[in-house]
Amino acid sequence: MIFQDVESARQKYLEKRHRIWRRGFIILLIAALAALVIVITNYHSNFSYLLGAGVFIAFFGLTAIAIVAALATSKDAALYRKAYKAYFVQQTLAATFTDLRYDHAAGLDRALLRATGMISTGDVYRSNDLTMAKYKDVKFIQADTHIQTESTDSDGHTTYFTIFKGRFMIFEFPKKFDHRLELIGKHFGSSARIPGKNPTTGRKMSRISTESTDFNHAFKTYGEDGFEAYYLLDPAFIERVTAISTANNNKILLGFLDNTLLIGLNNGKDSFEPPSPRHPLDEKTELQKVLSDIKLITDFVDLLRLDKNRSQRA
Repeated sequence: MIFQDVESARQKYLEKRHRIWRRGFIILLIAALAALVIVITNYHSNFSYLLGAGVFIAFFGLTAIAIVAALATSKDAALYRKAYKAYFVQQTLAATFTDLRYDHAAGLDRALLRATGMISTGDVYRSNDLTMAKYKDVKFIQADTHIQTESTDSDGHTTYFTIFKGRFMIFEFPKKFDHRLELIGKHFGSSARIPGKNPTTGRKMSRISTESTDFNHAFKTYGEDGFEAYYLLDPAFIERVTAISTANNNKILLGFLDNTLLIGLNNGKDSFEPPSPRHPLDEKTELQKVLSDIKLITDFVDLLRLDKNRSQRA
């Protein structure tokens, strides 16, 4: 896969879309002329009728063309998206990580996320861009995820509310954490569940405060064992976590569960996504965008020193 393949897929989409719009305008013009003849014949060139007919034809005609164009080019748009991800995302991920498995259409299993007991998976759950790999010998899995709740009023109107849109990352460690610890960012959102107990063991979890005012302001911390929590949350680690949380507007969730670290980032973004095929592609800009999305993964390993300290401290 080379950049020209992505550009070729984009051009095929544009050519088909332009062809549909040109034909649509011709049909719309013919319909408008026919309608004007009918109005003039029956209403003697009454301006109000002419204006009304013109607005009606223009609005419904353009709407119909837009719908037809979207439906007719959906396959071409999908091929462009697939080519973009194969060139920019797949190849860049492969250059950064080892043991890579990437599937842009697959996502994080809903049951796996629900089993953590930390997150509500809502009424509507979507996930994509599943990435499984290893960075500095730290195994991880991550995916974009969109979670919504459904509400129906007394008139039967259904509304969907987004409670999470962003990424979940799960980093694996060779040792188990003896006790569960959860850090909920103050702006993470309503998808987080306030823990009363460990859903796996049934052991009680209590609110924990540290000596860092900034950390206590950024997170609500819950743990089973205060001693292990203080051992894990040493000043250096607290400083790094606080910095990452601040950089992400405190919309972050961390859970130390068994031998994994679960991280949720409710930033409202969809990573690794191409721009609209209607916009020109700049290879350098798109590569930098993908590298920025990847850096979010590597930062957690690098800044939290997961490859150096976490397994020994667990």
